[in-house]
Amino acid sequence: MKNRLVFFGLIALAAVLATTSSIAAIIPNAAAFHTFGGTYVVNIIPGAAQQESLYHYYPPSIAVPKETEVAWFNGDPEQPHTVTSGNPGGQDSGMIFNSGVMSYQYFFQYEFHQAGDYPYYCMIHPWRLGTIHVSDEVVQGNNFEFSTGTGSTWNLLEFDRNLLKFEPTTVSLEETTPASYYVSIVDNTTKQTVHNGFFPSTNNLLIELISNDSNANQTITYGPDRASTIHSTPGAYHVQGNFVKTGATYAINVVLYSVDGKPLESPPMDRFQLKVAG
Repeated sequence: MKNRLVFFGLIALAAVLATTSSIAAIIPNAAAFHTFGGTYVVNIIPGAAQQESLYHYYPPSIAVPKETEVAWFNGDPEQPHTVTSGNPGGQDSGMIFNSGVMSYQYFFQYEFHQAGDYPYYCMIHPWRLGTIHVSDEVVQGNNFEFSTGTGSTWNLLEFDRNLLKFEPTTVSLEETTPASYYVSIVDNTTKQTVHNGFFPSTNNLLIELISNDSNANQTITYGPDRASTIHSTPGAYHVQGNFVKTGATYAINVVLYSVDGKPLESPPMDRFQLKVAG
């Protein structure tokens, strides 16, 4: 039991260190992640009840593909919060989803099946707002289905985050089947690989690209959003950097490298295109 807690603690620490110092305290205990099935986590940060707090929901605005399950985790000690669809005082308030009152370390999750824009807020602190943009655009490759939160064009003026989803179509995988994917992102103009790496997951892979306006050349990878188990998809990974350039087009290569710990003799692979505007 002690080793298990240490393992969860190391995962939580790695996620915190991977973010900027201003949001370092928003990642809740990874052991809590183990208890729910959300594939993308939005945190209610410590101090969120205070009006002067920079954030309430973090990230405050995300773009995800259809069928993404978002989980909100209340990490604000001793403070109740809600996740309520619509706008404060609106007639549609709470009609799509409503968490009810969430105590500290409680969570709420909702799966988005329809494309559109979903504003939401906290009924207890109605000045706290969040938005979720859902895209239903899907590209069918030879071996994978590819979808993103913004569609085939990522407008950086609208979204600084974009969740990508890769789902194998020629290899049948269960949610309980461990699989390893290799993903590389290549600038079509310079032909340079701007990011690459292996990502363990199961029957699909979620990677969120985050545009970083800083001049630093460092690319940070962190995640997954909850403690991985052999019984469920671990959730989204995140790749943050200034590698995303307005007007560029990127080739995103994905390979299903191994299944259940065994490398595939003829690994399925595909190449997709992502245009960046803004």
